[in-house]
Amino acid sequence: MNPDTTPAPAPAPHRLSTSDLAERDRLTALRELYGRELMRVDLRPHPGIDLAQVGYHASISALGDGAVHARVTHSPMHLLRTPELMQDGNDDIYLCLQARGVTIRGARCEEFTAQPGGYVLLSKARMHEAFTPQGGLSDCIQVQRAHIAALVPGLEEAPMRALPPGAPGAAMALAYASLLGEDASLLPAQRQIAVEHLHALLAAVIAPASQAGLPPGRASVTAPRLALIKQAIHARLHHSDLNLVQIARQHHLTPRQVQRLFAAEGTCFSDYLREARLARTHALLLDPAQRQRRVLAIALDCGFADVSAFNRAFKRRFGVAPTDLRGGA
Repeated sequence: MNPDTTPAPAPAPHRLSTSDLAERDRLTALRELYGRELMRVDLRPHPGIDLAQVGYHASISALGDGAVHARVTHSPMHLLRTPELMQDGNDDIYLCLQARGVTIRGARCEEFTAQPGGYVLLSKARMHEAFTPQGGLSDCIQVQRAHIAALVPGLEEAPMRALPPGAPGAAMALAYASLLGEDASLLPAQRQIAVEHLHALLAAVIAPASQAGLPPGRASVTAPRLALIKQAIHARLHHSDLNLVQIARQHHLTPRQVQRLFAAEGTCFSDYLREARLARTHALLLDPAQRQRRVLAIALDCGFADVSAFNRAFKRRFGVAPTDLRGGA
């Protein structure tokens, strides 16, 4: 079988939770498994936190080419990248959203605080410690430094800085990484290209000036943006009033910009929305678990408000009426 035409195996995120462990085992698992083995840091409860209060719930996805996405909710923590752990030679860079803020301290006592909803940019090649006294959500991307250095001339050896809430491109980079972690349909070559797009998004976050001269319509920007727009459409298919203006506003674009993204693929927003609704309806009509539901109820749940228009579109698309499809299944 040709590997270029076979979908890559599902990313199968690692899901880790202290709630699956006995209380007496939580601290050991937190420090040895979650901390030292997976994150290559010394991970401890924040000073003053009782063992019974320790909580750590993570979904960690390997995206390819050394890139990793992790989404973690946790109790207050104290994280250290120690000289001992730095012997591994890892110089990966990671960008992390801290929903409730974080304080970072370097080896020379340099210190900064990322405000709630802000971001930190850190390197595994730099000794540092992080304090999250409020706990909360951490959403992170980790990539190999060499990939970013190839895109950002003069990138410092071990970056360590805070980025404000709303830092240009940061939210899109994290959302795209999350999407890649969930998408099991990509072919190997497609996944490689997608990870390259992720690297470009991160380079633009880290050094916007280095990307300023590049064409605005380049694939490394438009492909992730369109992928996230499609994800938003599929998440809201059941809303019969879903429209172009709503999607554009959600993604901080104009309706014309959204239409241009679809036009580059030879389609338009309304055609894509209709096709997505038809495909979902078709799948549900063939689903044995939906056998007792009326065709009308399924069509309405997929966002079709006009039954006559739905029937015509369905027959035109699949060559059979919805009721006949179910009858022949």
